[in-house]
Amino acid sequence: MEKLKEIFDGITLSDTESAAYRAFRGHSAKSDVRRFVKEFHYNCNDMFNRLKNGTWQEMISYRSLDKVNNNGKLRHLQSPSLRTRIYQHLFLNKVEDYYFKRDNLNGVNCKPAFGITAKTKSKSAVKRLKHYFYDCRNLNYYLIIDQRKCYDHITEKTFRRIFKRICADKKLIDFAIGVGFVDGKLPIGTPTSPLIHHIMMLWFDYLVKSMTRFSVRYADNCFLAFETKEEAQQAMWRIKNYWWYELGIRAKRHSIIIAPMDKPCDFCGFVFHRNPDKKISDHNKGYTTIRKDILKRANRCRRDESWASYFGIMQHSDSFRIMNKIEQKMKLTNLTSKIKINRHLDARNIEIKELINKKITIYDYEIRYNSQKEANWIKCLVGFEEIIEGEKTGKIVAREFHGNYQGIIQFILMCEKEYGKANILPLEDAEIENQCGYIFKGSTNQLNYIEQ
Repeated sequence: MEKLKEIFDGITLSDTESAAYRAFRGHSAKSDVRRFVKEFHYNCNDMFNRLKNGTWQEMISYRSLDKVNNNGKLRHLQSPSLRTRIYQHLFLNKVEDYYFKRDNLNGVNCKPAFGITAKTKSKSAVKRLKHYFYDCRNLNYYLIIDQRKCYDHITEKTFRRIFKRICADKKLIDFAIGVGFVDGKLPIGTPTSPLIHHIMMLWFDYLVKSMTRFSVRYADNCFLAFETKEEAQQAMWRIKNYWWYELGIRAKRHSIIIAPMDKPCDFCGFVFHRNPDKKISDHNKGYTTIRKDILKRANRCRRDESWASYFGIMQHSDSFRIMNKIEQKMKLTNLTSKIKINRHLDARNIEIKELINKKITIYDYEIRYNSQKEANWIKCLVGFEEIIEGEKTGKIVAREFHGNYQGIIQFILMCEKEYGKANILPLEDAEIENQCGYIFKGSTNQLNYIEQ
């Protein structure tokens, strides 16, 4: 495998600026980013010069955070400062492409277009496990094994040894450790941690694929499928030994599972079921459900902002009933504050009789015709001055009225024919009155006297 060489000394100012732009994504509203942008070229020059003179480590700093996830586990996070994050993205820009070219797609976490429910089958953990359970009828046993506190047990010494297999640039190795580790440990919550873990697991991914091609790794959780139980047991011991003797990482003691494929398999929050005695061409070969604790949290959820997350998970499972329940419980008022239907001439409706004796302006209108091509319906968007407690507020209230008001329809059609719609709008200072039907005031030649 060709190694990375002379990468660190080849870093340019342009590389530093690209890393800064990448570090700004999702953080553009923060005050430290706005301050950095005000003197962008000066700050990038300073960070670049520190790389060259070896003082870049003085810029590395973190803020400790504690977060409890949905499973109730307490996570100790390390939030990097802006300049630390820029250096981290600089490392990612230089190493990611090299790793991705050698990635055998066994790991599906924290990569572009990969994930638990990614669109592409080869990059989605759920879709691949569905394929193994539904279509690969020759597979009879599965193995689930995961690592014990994998980030905490990845040391600088071990990573340096593993990274040397793909990198001959000592300065780049030192830079990776300087920006990727905190107090000798791999932190949770930094941009570089997932890639460092992937690099640590690269040769493990090759090892797994040599044992079976039916495997998926999501972070430290591994799924492997085999034809026989003996193959699964052999794989378990090979994996445990590799993790401990090569990486210094222990497997979780009580969570290793070797079970028949006919037994439900819980992986990444989804439970996969195979219906036995089915052929690959049969229907109903299996189904997928959601882990029970996730369903409980979904039922307890009262915030519409969280429904989208649960709904996104459940659409990849056979959970129509619970999805239908969620839809019924979602609060329409909160949804419509963010989602609007774009409708022409849309405003609150007002009865035309309420517009009598008001000065109105017609801003737009729509006329519809029946099957005989006769105009028989009109909708008008109108505005008039807002008056509260006898005082004008200076605002124009928007309202719409609609109906079969022939006096108004015929007058507007005649104006449109004579001048064109664009030239008569807005139709200002109009007044509506009821003269054997609603009309615009003064729009008819009414008789005052019968001539003798």
